[in-house]
Amino acid sequence: MLRPRREERTGNSYRLHPLAAKYESPEAMEAAFRTALVRIQVGDLPNLKLPTYHQAPPAPTGRPKLQVA
Repeated sequence: MLRPRREERTGNSYRLHPLAAKYESPEAMEAAFRTALVRIQVGDLPNLKLPTYHQAPPAPTGRPKLQVA
Protein backbone atom coordinates (compact mmCIF):
# COMPACT_ATOMS: atom_id res chain seq x y z
CA MET A 1 0.00 0.00 0.00
CA LEU A 2 1.08 3.51 -0.68
CA ARG A 3 0.28 6.59 1.31
CA PRO A 4 -0.27 9.72 -0.81
CA ARG A 5 1.91 12.78 -0.29
CA ARG A 6 0.82 15.01 2.58
CA GLU A 7 -0.60 17.67 0.24
CA GLU A 8 -2.63 15.03 -1.66
CA ARG A 9 -3.96 13.28 1.44
CA THR A 10 -7.48 13.53 2.83
CA GLY A 11 -7.56 11.79 6.20
CA ASN A 12 -6.11 8.28 6.38
CA SER A 13 -6.05 7.38 2.71
CA TYR A 14 -3.91 4.72 1.05
CA ARG A 15 -3.54 3.37 -2.49
CA LEU A 16 -2.67 -0.15 -3.55
CA HIS A 17 0.69 -0.42 -5.32
CA PRO A 18 0.12 -1.18 -9.05
CA LEU A 19 2.39 -4.24 -8.90
CA ALA A 20 0.22 -5.74 -6.13
CA ALA A 21 -3.23 -4.88 -7.53
CA LYS A 22 -5.76 -7.13 -9.23
CA TYR A 23 -6.71 -6.39 -12.85
CA GLU A 24 -9.70 -7.20 -15.05
CA SER A 25 -7.60 -8.73 -17.83
CA PRO A 26 -4.02 -9.77 -18.59
CA GLU A 27 -3.81 -6.84 -21.02
CA ALA A 28 -4.83 -4.33 -18.32
CA MET A 29 -2.28 -5.86 -15.94
CA GLU A 30 0.51 -5.66 -18.51
CA ALA A 31 -0.30 -2.01 -19.29
CA ALA A 32 -0.34 -1.13 -15.58
CA PHE A 33 2.95 -2.97 -15.00
CA ARG A 34 4.64 -1.14 -17.86
CA THR A 35 3.48 2.23 -16.53
CA ALA A 36 4.49 1.32 -12.96
CA LEU A 37 7.97 0.22 -14.02
CA VAL A 38 8.55 3.51 -15.83
CA ARG A 39 7.33 5.44 -12.75
CA ILE A 40 9.68 3.39 -10.52
CA GLN A 41 12.63 4.16 -12.80
CA VAL A 42 12.00 7.94 -12.68
CA GLY A 43 11.47 7.86 -8.90
CA ASP A 44 7.75 8.70 -8.93
CA LEU A 45 6.73 5.34 -7.42
CA PRO A 46 8.59 3.29 -4.79
CA ASN A 47 9.72 -0.19 -5.72
CA LEU A 48 8.26 -3.06 -3.72
CA LYS A 49 10.84 -4.53 -1.34
CA LEU A 50 9.85 -8.17 -1.16
CA PRO A 51 11.85 -11.09 0.19
CA THR A 52 13.54 -13.29 -2.40
CA TYR A 53 11.49 -16.35 -3.26
CA HIS A 54 13.69 -19.44 -2.83
CA GLN A 55 11.36 -22.42 -2.65
CA ALA A 56 7.64 -23.09 -2.55
CA PRO A 57 6.32 -24.15 0.87
CA PRO A 58 5.49 -27.84 1.27
CA ALA A 59 1.93 -28.90 0.47
CA PRO A 60 -0.21 -29.54 3.55
CA THR A 61 -0.87 -33.15 4.42
CA GLY A 62 -4.02 -34.58 5.93
CA ARG A 63 -7.15 -32.65 6.84
CA PRO A 64 -6.94 -29.22 8.47
CA LYS A 65 -7.79 -29.12 12.17
CA LEU A 66 -10.69 -26.67 12.13
CA GLN A 67 -12.67 -25.84 15.25
CA VAL A 68 -15.84 -23.86 15.80
CA ALA A 69 -15.33 -21.04 18.26
